[in-house]
Amino acid sequence: MVRHMLAASTALAAVVAFTPALHAQTAPATQTANDGTQVAEIVVTATKRETSLSKTPIAISAFSQDLLNKQQVKDVTGLAQYVPSLHFAQQGDQGAILLTMRGIGNDSAYTEVADPEVAIYVDGIYSPRAQGASALMYDMERVEVLRGPQGTLFGRNATVGAVSLVTAKPKFDKLSAEVEVVGGAYNRFGIRGMLNIPVTDNFALRAAFITDRHDGYIAYQPAPTGPGINPSAYVTSGKRYYAGDQKSARLSARWELPKFHWDLTAEYYKDDGSPILSLLQTPRPGTSFWSAQIDTAPETNRYSVGIRSNMGYDLTDHIGLTYIAGWSRVGGTADSDADAGAFPPTGPTAPVDAFGENRTAFSRYDFWSHEVQLKSTGKNAIDWILGGYYSHEVNKIRFDIDQRNGYRDGTFNWAGTFIQADRSIDSAAAFGQAIWHATDKINFTGGLRFTHDQKRDVGGRNVTFSGCPSTLTGAQAAACAAAIPNIPGIFNLDLNGAGNAQDVVNQLNAQTAQYGNLWGISNNDTHGSWNKLTWLARADAQVTDSTLAYASVSTGFKSGNIEDGGLLAGPETLTNYEIGSKSRFFGGRATLNLAAYYSKFTGYQVNQAITTRDANGNIVGSQIVTTNAKGAKSYGFEAELTANITRNDRLNLAATVQKTKLDDLITVDNRIYNNTPANLENLKGNELPHAPRFSATATYEHDVVMDNGGKLTPRFTLHYETRSWLSYFNGDVASRYAAANQAGKGLLGTGFDQQKAFAKIDMGLAYTMPGGKYMVEAFVQNLTDHHIRTSGGVSGPTNNLPPVYLSNYEPPRTWGVRLRGSF
Repeated sequence: MVRHMLAASTALAAVVAFTPALHAQTAPATQTANDGTQVAEIVVTATKRETSLSKTPIAISAFSQDLLNKQQVKDVTGLAQYVPSLHFAQQGDQGAILLTMRGIGNDSAYTEVADPEVAIYVDGIYSPRAQGASALMYDMERVEVLRGPQGTLFGRNATVGAVSLVTAKPKFDKLSAEVEVVGGAYNRFGIRGMLNIPVTDNFALRAAFITDRHDGYIAYQPAPTGPGINPSAYVTSGKRYYAGDQKSARLSARWELPKFHWDLTAEYYKDDGSPILSLLQTPRPGTSFWSAQIDTAPETNRYSVGIRSNMGYDLTDHIGLTYIAGWSRVGGTADSDADAGAFPPTGPTAPVDAFGENRTAFSRYDFWSHEVQLKSTGKNAIDWILGGYYSHEVNKIRFDIDQRNGYRDGTFNWAGTFIQADRSIDSAAAFGQAIWHATDKINFTGGLRFTHDQKRDVGGRNVTFSGCPSTLTGAQAAACAAAIPNIPGIFNLDLNGAGNAQDVVNQLNAQTAQYGNLWGISNNDTHGSWNKLTWLARADAQVTDSTLAYASVSTGFKSGNIEDGGLLAGPETLTNYEIGSKSRFFGGRATLNLAAYYSKFTGYQVNQAITTRDANGNIVGSQIVTTNAKGAKSYGFEAELTANITRNDRLNLAATVQKTKLDDLITVDNRIYNNTPANLENLKGNELPHAPRFSATATYEHDVVMDNGGKLTPRFTLHYETRSWLSYFNGDVASRYAAANQAGKGLLGTGFDQQKAFAKIDMGLAYTMPGGKYMVEAFVQNLTDHHIRTSGGVSGPTNNLPPVYLSNYEPPRTWGVRLRGSF
């Protein structure tokens, strides 16, 4: 580890030292006329005040809406290949986006179960669930991706970074509009537009909208045939999995007075697409890769609404007061095939537990937040900011699971409904940060934030099948066992009239009253409270007129977790050491941003499904739990290069070299083995998921200027990653087990949760008409049609059948044509 850090530090120092030499051979940027070849300066708000990107001593990537358009980025997932150390995964039935940065993330942070390590902000307001409009990007002023802990200014759950979406604000200068139409593969069709209306010289409105739909990528395989199988139970037509159907609209208002401004935004989002679905990593003979044998039709009906307000008042020429408030609601229903057709039925009752259906019968996540900032404005010897923050989140969900033998019409195996009536999170914080401008070129920054988090579950209940009572004996016990396969379960019983969990249990037990209570209820009521002081110390220096160097130490914090059964997991903390530089050279035609970091986690939170089976392989219990690993380490080196090689040639490069390591964690891979002591393993030394050792993206574009003033621009993007793991288990290998426990285990190797190295190619060709108001573009994504996995799992083994490996995937090759006009 020390060797790697020394190497990264030496490389960084060499670049910083070499940059002045480059300037010695070229005129300083301030002395070079802007002939259109200079890289434009970008203004960001990563420090809660407007600063240029090249003068901001933070590892940060920034994107304008124009750049997002060129890179075909329409949501958070599209940023991953353009930002160093950023990766994503997607979850099916909840439609969530899961982010990993610098090797740290949480693949279960999509419901009330867990919180993310990478926070998403929209117009300065935290978005606790990466679903809905918080993940969709249209009519943006810019998008900022901050790497490293942002705990001092951004607060909770920005443990390893934050994604800040800044929507476009109304303008007072003129009436303007923009419209875009896109169509392409899988019957894709979408429209988006913007209308800016200056009502008066100090009040303006801006309306924006987007619709984007496409057919699903996964075709339906024919229904199987065989003795006792009902082919009509299978889905062979209709809406497919991986379908997209998103709509969103936003109305913004801006009011400006000499000392006061107010930005107010209302936004609505609707998703009528379909969940994603795990696919067989190795298709069955005679079937295509993008196909599946499905007995649960996909359904998604999700929405989000939100209101965001930002008021600012200048108390004096050097002190400003800001009040930021927001409210959002995310909710909806979904239905998905949990077994993904992994095991075709061989009869009405086999293989065991081969059918699974996940249904979100109801969900609603309400969130309110308030933040007050008092800060210096203008030019000062010391720039400072003080603030207070409070947020309240209430999560309500009912999630049903049905599992059967063989397929949908097979015999009953297990079922459960998880009812969260009121799971709440309260967070209060006070923070302050100051920047001392010691000289014109040297600055020192210090910051503190005290956070108090409370999480509470009131009335949460789990209703699960518990089997025949142990008090039954003889013929009654035999009769009960014989009756179980014919239990209708949860989905086949009308529970719409059930007012609470006890009503559900009563209705379920009424089916088999002669055998006693076969369904049980468990409580989740609990309460947890955690406090933490996080801090930042940073120094930066303008070592030349065009090179900024910085060094920082910062901490991050994520509070503990409450979970089913009234359990509590501890909090996680992070300390991050970082050095970096930002340079402009060759007369301003190129920028180079470098960062080297070392992050040490304590109490790293790991989420996993604990599934318990009986001696016959039948599931008798299942829940998501959070456990604390002893810790984890992540260190690496990041680089971003932007170069205008000529007036018509541009190159962008983003690259990461990183290493991650998990400290002691004794656990079991419940995707494969029963939760018994003999199957426990120590994951010490394993790499973290979604953390390839090396990844890089290079984009080149060239303008061909026509005689009529039009412009033809081909664009080429290459993204490359070395192999990475998709879970913290890093496969299933003998080296982690005692020799006595390896016999008969049937170790599965490493292929099922390892993504091999790959190179992904995107291409585009745009024609901008004379005057620049109209543009037409053709593009293709994933040109070589790579199968890029974002998760790795195992179904089975069951009934002496070998296990089947499953994965979620990034989209296949797609193409499209885009038309855009500005008015």
